[in-house]
Amino acid sequence: MNILRFYIGKTILATSLMTLFTLAIIRVLFALIDESGDFDKGSYAFIDGLSYSLLLSPQYIYEFFPMAILIGSIAGLGVLASRSELTVMRAAGKTTWQIIGAALSYGLVLISFSVFLGEYVAPKTTLMAENLRNRALYGEQFVDSNQGLWLKDGANMVHVGEVIGSSRLSDVTVYEFNRENELTTMIHADAAELIRGSWQLNKGVVTQLGSDISGAGEDQSIQRFDKVERLPFTQQPWNTSISLDNLSALSIEPENMNIVSLYQYRTYLDNNGLDTKNYDLAFWQKVFQPISTAVMIILAASFIFGPMRSVSMGARVLVGVLTGMVYFFAVRSFGPVSLVAGVPAFLGALMPPLIFAVAAWYLLRRAG
Repeated sequence: MNILRFYIGKTILATSLMTLFTLAIIRVLFALIDESGDFDKGSYAFIDGLSYSLLLSPQYIYEFFPMAILIGSIAGLGVLASRSELTVMRAAGKTTWQIIGAALSYGLVLISFSVFLGEYVAPKTTLMAENLRNRALYGEQFVDSNQGLWLKDGANMVHVGEVIGSSRLSDVTVYEFNRENELTTMIHADAAELIRGSWQLNKGVVTQLGSDISGAGEDQSIQRFDKVERLPFTQQPWNTSISLDNLSALSIEPENMNIVSLYQYRTYLDNNGLDTKNYDLAFWQKVFQPISTAVMIILAASFIFGPMRSVSMGARVLVGVLTGMVYFFAVRSFGPVSLVAGVPAFLGALMPPLIFAVAAWYLLRRAG
């Protein structure tokens, strides 16, 4: 059985990886075509668009993983079936579930790769891609650092700890300068929120600085503060040129975050009485991603041992592609629709793999 397990696993690994990277290449090409509309904006050129699309490829691979494993498993098991090797295995006393178990044992390698990609590689490369694109499009208006984000707001500078969604900033500090580029005011707020088109700072302190430009010794460039006044506030308006479009470009979508970051954001939003549904959904979808991959391998086996036992390889691949697309769009649509309907995010993320698991069980039961 160890020899058979290795042979089955090797075949499925080869076809699945080939399918996975083929889908990723196609998606990168489509992404590059989408980016072509922004070429020549700022300093954004073809090479920037290509680098941006390639840096997003780990995220594309992660998103396509269950779909690719389904197609690859159908192709791999289909090759064995077309050469009557599965028939020989069963004639030798190996049961259907032993063959599926062999496929799943090597599927664990693919699942481990998927988890590593989604938790450690894709979030970092996606952030690098967005930073590259924003720097090319907006120039010096945005400067990223390990401790947050710097934004140029007219003559002022703004430091943001985190961008949450498209309408909320946390840990905001505004540095206001006069015409002589002297620092006059610092405003620090726990959060900034976009409400009906206008920004509002929440829970902060305004620090007014009175200064004297009399340098020490020969250095006349040192700004000395001879008066500091601190004024706390609960809420106050914030007049800024930061636009919603630019902020949306800087925000990280929930599906591009790892599980730890999603949990931290969800906790932060919940503690501040904000809506957590989108982050809950993304969190549970990532939790169930390994289960989805295993379900796809079982579903592929149910096709090969069931209704697709004697069809051509082309038909098997076509059915695999169509079924994979149905699953991909089911995950993309069922979750958001379930949130609108008031269904808990846990169930919204669980239902697509559960439905396909039931379908696989039914097909295998009919096949005997």
